[in-house]
Amino acid sequence: MPALKKIQRFFKLVSTSSIDPDEQYSRLKLMERDLGVPIKIFVLAIMAYFLFFSQWIQEREYILRERVEVALEPVQEFYLGYVLVNVGAIVFLIFFNRWPLRVVHWVILVMNFVDAMVVSALVVITGGLDSLVYYVFIVLIIRNAISVPIPATQISLNLLTTAGYAAAIFIWKGWIVQNTGVDDLGEMFGPATVEEVAKANTLEQDQYESALFVIRVFFLVLMTALCYGVQVLFDRDQITQRESREYTLRREQLRSTGRLAAEIAHRLKNPLSIINNAAFSMQRHSAGQDENAAKQLDMIRSEVDRSDMILTELMGYARLSEGRVERLKVKDEIQASIEDVFPEVSNFEITVNRRISEALPPLMMQRAHLREILVNVLVNAREATSKGGRVDISCQPLANYEIEIRVKDSGLGVPENQIAQIFEAYFTTKEKGTGLGLSIVKQNTELYGGKIRVESELGTGTEFILTFPTRAL
Repeated sequence: MPALKKIQRFFKLVSTSSIDPDEQYSRLKLMERDLGVPIKIFVLAIMAYFLFFSQWIQEREYILRERVEVALEPVQEFYLGYVLVNVGAIVFLIFFNRWPLRVVHWVILVMNFVDAMVVSALVVITGGLDSLVYYVFIVLIIRNAISVPIPATQISLNLLTTAGYAAAIFIWKGWIVQNTGVDDLGEMFGPATVEEVAKANTLEQDQYESALFVIRVFFLVLMTALCYGVQVLFDRDQITQRESREYTLRREQLRSTGRLAAEIAHRLKNPLSIINNAAFSMQRHSAGQDENAAKQLDMIRSEVDRSDMILTELMGYARLSEGRVERLKVKDEIQASIEDVFPEVSNFEITVNRRISEALPPLMMQRAHLREILVNVLVNAREATSKGGRVDISCQPLANYEIEIRVKDSGLGVPENQIAQIFEAYFTTKEKGTGLGLSIVKQNTELYGGKIRVESELGTGTEFILTFPTRAL
């Protein structure tokens, strides 16, 4: 178990959250469209010149020219097909804002893989270990790190790119080294002394080439790891900055709301106190003279006391709003609330089904507020469900930076004419209910810009749907 925990901690340390769709579009626009399209057009033009118009093949020695000419026609056909694919990809990238992000992601992924295979083929026909095309692989790895933010996909694509280079070197060695004799080498690479040819075929030369190959492959793997590490650091820095802004904004929103509530309560308490004292004085002076006036004064004092109690509650709410905003893990808060409402030692005989997503962004709010919301909704569902019934609890992220929490019971349901009233203070359909639970839920939810709605049908149960924005900005 300790080893498993260490492994889990390691993967958590090197993992990164998926970046925002807007930021993904921004990265793709910069790397694939603004930079990639002009560069690709330039590279395709150079390749066309060398394959169709250049005299570089005729300038080679006979043996090399013969071997290249054999492969030239299929390479030209492959190039034309590659050009057609890239024309479609370029048109797609120019108008990629009109496509869903998932489609754009897969098109970019396929094109990056095709580019890696094409570059690998160029290594074979441009000199193998001596080819400068090797440095293009470094560019491809950096490009993949920017364009493909999904960790597993990015690492897999970069490792496949590295494998493409390794396969190209093996093919080159099999084509040139194994199938070419010493005489052929002399004709291919120009005049050479016997000693130079012998030296080229010594074990020392083979070891040098093997070491160079290993070093280059290791460097590409290292670049894959470094690029991913930089992405993790960059994404975490972005998340930290965003959460810091959210924290500050949420805290100021709560403070402003609390100060406003306290100011209103304070200003109203003084007039109410004066009204209450005046009513008491009039009641004392008119004792026994007019019963009707006495009743009216009693009513005034009773309503003043009630108003004073409401203002006291408002000031308590204001003090609560001055509390500390925290970075809350929604899944942990839901689990804790479920354990509070449905403890293991209880015997409610109610089945609780949980379906909580693992990819939930954090919420910036007070723990007491969120816990009060969840507990009240869950208690309401528990009390509405009879023995043998079921309560379904689900939570998932939405596309617009929101979290949706659903709590559905299998109770009798709420009549349609009462749904609009259930969030009103002191309204209740229960015999011993206070009518404050759902009112508090609505108040605390809306305090953070959230929404709550109810779907109910008689005989099938009631479902509460809460939506919380994870970003106030």
